[in-house]
Amino acid sequence: MSGFTDLERAALAAICDGRPDIARQLRALLATMRQPERENTGHGFYTCFDVDRDQPPIDWPTRTLDSPTAEVAVDGKTLLMGFILWLEDGFPTCLEGFQHGTPQGENIDLKPKDLAALVWTRLAD
Repeated sequence: MSGFTDLERAALAAICDGRPDIARQLRALLATMRQPERENTGHGFYTCFDVDRDQPPIDWPTRTLDSPTAEVAVDGKTLLMGFILWLEDGFPTCLEGFQHGTPQGENIDLKPKDLAALVWTRLAD
């Protein structure tokens, strides 16, 4: 999973861990990721990428794989975030990260933030 930020790697690991029936195949596909493009929306981000389509696709009934909510450190504050891995024809194509706000109900404007500086601290309760 080179090319991903630490936060992206942690989110992808949580998604894989939550789907043991496809985890090995999903990890193998993600290991071939190339050409990541990130879009910081201010409320979250999209990281889109290509994977090796010579490998077999994942047999999954929907276009998304969700992660549990995580606590993410941003400038000394805790932000609750969710993540979705988008699939196209059984191949992962995009990781979406979005905020649920802080435990106090505030939002954090991520637009001026370096996405690589966001730190996954733990799964939320």
